Amino acid sequence: MPFDDESFDAVVCQFGVMFFDKNAAFCEVHRTLRRGGNYLFSVWDSRRYNPFASLTFEVMKQFFPSNPPTFLEEPVSCFQIDPIKEALIASDFGQITISVHRREHDLVDVMAFAKGLVFSPLIEEIRERDEVDPEEIVKVLAEALTSEFGSNLTRYPMQATLFEAEKPRERHAAASDT
Repeated sequence: MPFDDESFDAVVCQFGVMFFDKNAAFCEVHRTLRRGGNYLFSVWDSRRYNPFASLTFEVMKQFFPSNPPTFLEEPVSCFQIDPIKEALIASDFGQITISVHRREHDLVDVMAFAKGLVFSPLIEEIRERDEVDPEEIVKVLAEALTSEFGSNLTRYPMQATLFEAEKPRERHAAASDT
């Protein structure tokens, strides 16, 4: 990152960690944080707790049975806590707090939600296949969401994991220093 060492008191990343090299990113965040600085980030939990990914993948399989787009696997790919915690420890973070947050959100417009899912980076995979009108996928996905969670004001479950890590206030003695 184009920032000086120990430039920041805090670094926050909401639902981005699953899209980049965690080890490299955690080392860079550690480098740019001041001693005692905090790194906070969230990741989506698994498909089990975030049915938008599962439902969308099932709809994709209807349209592309032999080669469904897989982008929505990425957002729910960091649900295992221990590998992330170990990567933070390896990057010399301390005071790691991990919490799971389950919420039900009101979807006022299921069609708009479905459109947002389809016209995310997933759209590139759909367009590469050049077989189906994306608007047709939106319609079928909205129907699947409504069938699963109801219509009108839809109560939709989502679950995320929040990681909070602190850069130690004191330098750790390297093995060669002891």
